[in-house]
Amino acid sequence: MRRRTRLASVLAAIGLAASMAMAGTGTARADVIPPSGNWVEIFNPHLHDQRITLCVDDPGGSTSSGTALQLFRCHGSDSSGAPQRWVFTQDEDGNGNLVYDHGTPVYFIYNLGGGWCLNLSNQGLLPGRPVVLGTCSQSLIYGWEIHATGSQAGPDFQLTPTFGPGMCVSASNSSDRNGTPLVMEPCDSTDARQLFNLG
Repeated sequence: MRRRTRLASVLAAIGLAASMAMAGTGTARADVIPPSGNWVEIFNPHLHDQRITLCVDDPGGSTSSGTALQLFRCHGSDSSGAPQRWVFTQDEDGNGNLVYDHGTPVYFIYNLGGGWCLNLSNQGLLPGRPVVLGTCSQSLIYGWEIHATGSQAGPDFQLTPTFGPGMCVSASNSSDRNGTPLVMEPCDSTDARQLFNLG
């Protein structure tokens, strides 16, 4: 029953985000903006030595909180692709206003396969600690920010937890092998392991 309630609140927030996507003020330059109310794949376009594009993936479509996330061959559009389908919903405060952190939208990122959100492990922001499925809550402690790289907006971005500036989601290595773990590392906009696109 709790998961149904959480899912209902996530889907309601998706609808609200869709209707308010252009409300509020963001940064002066254009940023990477996920589509409102629709799922996307989060993929790394740079790790493809074997010509395999890897997406952020919930292994086996796990529905367990704490499941460590990985990169896996992109197949979100396939019938079995739900573990790679992510919905970005902008966070709201207690009054229904969209939340920004110094002009940057704050999102929670929901996985349609597992029914949980992108989250940090119990070890938090220490380098090398896994990125996991976990609590979906409209709270800055569970929020994520999209930071476009370079001086102009483009498809490449880094994912940073709102309460942990300076740390970014990263592939654990530079291979393009299925099952590559996702971990937290100090942000480096020149590190291809930390650069993602939406697709």
